[in-house]
Amino acid sequence: MGSTSIIQNSVVKPQCVICSKVLSHESMKPSKLKIHFESCHSHLGDKNLDYFKQKEAALKASRIDSAGHFACQNKAALEVSYRIALKIAKTKKPHNIGEDLIKPCILEATKVILGEHQANKMRAISLSNDTVRSRISDMSDDIMLQVVAAVRSSPVYSLQLDESTDVASCSQLFVYVRYLDVEVMKEEYLFSEPLATTTRGKDIFKILEAFLFKHELGWDALVGVCTDGACSMVGCKSGFKAFVKNAAPHVSFTHCCFIGMLWQ
Repeated sequence: MGSTSIIQNSVVKPQCVICSKVLSHESMKPSKLKIHFESCHSHLGDKNLDYFKQKEAALKASRIDSAGHFACQNKAALEVSYRIALKIAKTKKPHNIGEDLIKPCILEATKVILGEHQANKMRAISLSNDTVRSRISDMSDDIMLQVVAAVRSSPVYSLQLDESTDVASCSQLFVYVRYLDVEVMKEEYLFSEPLATTTRGKDIFKILEAFLFKHELGWDALVGVCTDGACSMVGCKSGFKAFVKNAAPHVSFTHCCFIGMLWQ
């Protein structure tokens, strides 16, 4: 029986050149190899050494580890999946449009123009409803981490908060940030979080405090906060403003105005 090796999770493992099955190191014992050959490939007992060498060469040519053409194809399909998911998100289309419309169109166009063989390669592009949702979530998390890293490197930053109600009548907290990036002032969406229980100033402060702590954004660099004029926000005793002032007395507060006024 012929075998070669494959790299999985940075570990070299033996692989059967006939069925491409990845074997354990224990199975490389002659007795174990014989059992595998007799149980799976007994019909090849009369084949000579050249036959198995050809199988090994063919397997390496379509290598399924990180160094092969197959992996490169999968990497390209993964990139295309992310690119299409981004297009779907930007156009605000339903996530299932990828599987129901976009992928069938890609397959048809490729089949007509390039042929059936090339169209089969396109089938590796995953565009199911759950996949598109996962891709969009991954990209969203990555963007947030990039913004957080930029804010962390800024000498000062300010926040704008707004509590609103969505179409399902659930309260949502939206937070925007303004910061310096190489002497250029930038404003970005930072995060949003549902207010599951109440919309008191204490609840809003806890959400913001947890986010700043998780992402290592200090209160010292926060120079201003902009909110609306609701009592839960600007109340001097139990409002959001009171809790922020207790944590960072130097922070300037404004309400019902553009966040740019914080640094004027």
